[in-house]
Amino acid sequence: PEVPQRMLEVLRHGPLRAAVGRALLSTRARRALLYLPAHDEKKAQKAAGLGVDCVCLDLEDAVATTRKGEARAGAVKALQTVDFGRSDRAVRINPLGTDLAAADLEALFQPNQVLPDTLVVPKVNRTRDLDWLFEKVAILCKGWKKRPELALITQVESAIGLLNLRSIIEYDLQDSTESTIFVMSGLIFGADDYAADIGAVRTTGNMEVMYARQSIVAHAKAYGLQAIDLVNINFKDSELLQREAQEGFTFGFTGKQIIHPLQVTPVQEAYTPAEDKISWAVNILTEFARLQAAGGAGAFTVAGQMIDMPTIKQCQNIVALARAAGKLAAEEANEAEAKEAKEAKEGEQAKEGKEQQPPQSSPQK
Repeated sequence: PEVPQRMLEVLRHGPLRAAVGRALLSTRARRALLYLPAHDEKKAQKAAGLGVDCVCLDLEDAVATTRKGEARAGAVKALQTVDFGRSDRAVRINPLGTDLAAADLEALFQPNQVLPDTLVVPKVNRTRDLDWLFEKVAILCKGWKKRPELALITQVESAIGLLNLRSIIEYDLQDSTESTIFVMSGLIFGADDYAADIGAVRTTGNMEVMYARQSIVAHAKAYGLQAIDLVNINFKDSELLQREAQEGFTFGFTGKQIIHPLQVTPVQEAYTPAEDKISWAVNILTEFARLQAAGGAGAFTVAGQMIDMPTIKQCQNIVALARAAGKLAAEEANEAEAKEAKEAKEGEQAKEGKEQQPPQSSPQK
C-alpha cells in the first residue's frame, strides 16, 4: 500500500525503522481472531487444532476478577506447551494503567520464556496510555541479551479513542522505530463498549456503529494496518454471523473477532477472496503489466470491462488478501506485480535510451 507522508517521515529516522517496514510488507493473516479464557487449558488445546488464523488468550473480558492470576499462569503455560501450528499466538491484557495490566505484563515478559506473537491492548484512548505500556515493557526487558519483537494491536472502544485514533497510530508507529519490542500491526473495533460509551442501543443491523466501523477501516488502511471487525456473541446464529462477516469484508476489514470454534470456518471463508475473483485480479494485473511495458496506458479493456487505476488497486488488494490467506503461493501472487515492475522498468529504460540518442542528420541535398 502507498505509505502516508507521516509514516515516510518516521521511516527516515532511527536505525530500527525496518520494524515498521516489516509490519507493512509481511503482516500475517488474521481473518478470524478467536478469544478464549486463558485459564481454560482444554479450550487452548482445542483451539490449536482449529486452523484459526489467530488464537487470542484472553486475560481481560473472558476472565472473572477472581481468576486473573490463574489466567496469567494459564497463558504462560499455553505459550510454553501448546503447539498452535500456523496460528498467530496473541494475548489480550487488561486495560493499561491498571494493576491488573501491570501484573499481566510481569507474567508475560520474563527472560527465557516463550512470548506471544502478538499483544492485544484494550481501551486505548490517548497516546499517554501507550507511554505506560512502552515504559513498563522496556523496564521488564532491560538487560535481556535479545530484545523481543511482538506485533501490537490496539482496540478502539470509546468515542475519545476514535477521535484520537490518528494520533495514537502515529505515536505507536513512531515508537516502533525506536524500539524492537513492538511492531504496530492492526486495530480492533470493540463495538459493544463503544456503543455503551456513546449511549447507543445495540441492534443486529449495526447501524448505530456504522460511522465508527468505517472510520476504523479508513485509519487502518491509511497507515497500512489490519482492521479487525466487531464480535458476534450470538454464535448459534450462523446466518447473522455470515451476513456480518461478508459486510465487514465488503467494508474493507481484514478480519473479525470470534468467540466460538463454530465461527472459525464461516468467518475465514468470508474474508478469503473467491477463486474467480483471484483469477480476475491476476489476469488484470498481468494485462496491466503488458501495457505498461508497451509504453503505458490509461484506461483499458479486459473481457469487455473497462479497467482504470482504482480497479488496479482493487486487484492488488485481492491478490494481497489471497496471498495472506494461503490461496496463492508467494511466487504466484507476486508474478503479475513482479512482471509489471520489470516490464515497466525495461520500458522506461528503452524510452530513456531513445531520448539520449543524438538526432540523425538530415540527408544531404
